[in-house]
Amino acid sequence: MGIFFLGASSSLLFAEEDMSSVLGLRDGEVAAAGRGGLDFLDAAAGAVFPVDSDEVVRLLMEKEMDYRPKDGYVERLQQGGFESSWRKDAMDWICKVHSYYNFGPLSLCLSVNYLDRFLDSFNLPLDKSWMQQLMSVACLSVAVKMEETVVPLLVDLQVCDPKCEFEARNIKRMELLVMETLKWRMQAVTPFSFMCYFLDKFNEGKPPSYMLASRCAELIVDTVKDFSFLSFRPSEIAAAVVLSALVENQVVDFNSALAASEIPVNKEIIGRCYELLVKRRGDQSARSSVPHSPIAVLDAACFSFRSDDSALGSSLSNNNDQASTPASKRRRLSTSPI
Repeated sequence: MGIFFLGASSSLLFAEEDMSSVLGLRDGEVAAAGRGGLDFLDAAAGAVFPVDSDEVVRLLMEKEMDYRPKDGYVERLQQGGFESSWRKDAMDWICKVHSYYNFGPLSLCLSVNYLDRFLDSFNLPLDKSWMQQLMSVACLSVAVKMEETVVPLLVDLQVCDPKCEFEARNIKRMELLVMETLKWRMQAVTPFSFMCYFLDKFNEGKPPSYMLASRCAELIVDTVKDFSFLSFRPSEIAAAVVLSALVENQVVDFNSALAASEIPVNKEIIGRCYELLVKRRGDQSARSSVPHSPIAVLDAACFSFRSDDSALGSSLSNNNDQASTPASKRRRLSTSPI
């Protein structure tokens, strides 16, 4: 495979800003939006962290629409064509690489969020098919740098039979194009931002088991792969996912739990999202003879907890840090800053 060289763009300048301005969040929202979704559970000690208040959740709900594709995007994907084809190919490759490196679920969620928002906002070049692969690498790379503790070199990230391979400098230029197109709003509000809150609401304040939280994370990852869920807000997906996991484990009855809970989300829409989840599980059961993708099998070792790396320019772990990282969670030893 050849190496592509792209011309530099003088319009792509990275301005150093404080975290809240870059991410478009108020100070009180930054920590909540940046969670990996399972940070309320400490796997080693079993500690339970405080649940977000109703006020913080309302603030996040005000912001969640800023991190979604615009109206009409889902309809265009349903019609098929060029945009849909690019998304499918990008999703397939991102999921393979994500599974290969055993990254946490939030980095996959962020990767696809960047991908959808970029496809929706950028004027795709029909005559540059190689850009689809470069876009995929850039979206995954930025997401991994935002969330993961140890990041592979950009060249090492290009595994699982990519259509093209690119030099690191060209990937960095594409990263800048993606970030500029997304208006530097990279710490997206995702269903993981609300998972802890709804587990507390629907489980009557009882501390969730790690197995229950794991199932919620698995279901969220599953919704990321199906563009039909883009019709719902992240908060609505999170509520439906939590209820689905609780019903599966026979902890609650769906209708009773939804009716009894006071939540700042439209319950009718949650019901529709839940029905889509049930339908998707039914479709998967019908195809049970086909092996599931490894990315759907999320064990405790691959979960992402709250990231301390709040900006893209943060330094990565050194070799000593890598040596202490479980092999099942971080497979590569080489690291590369942006």
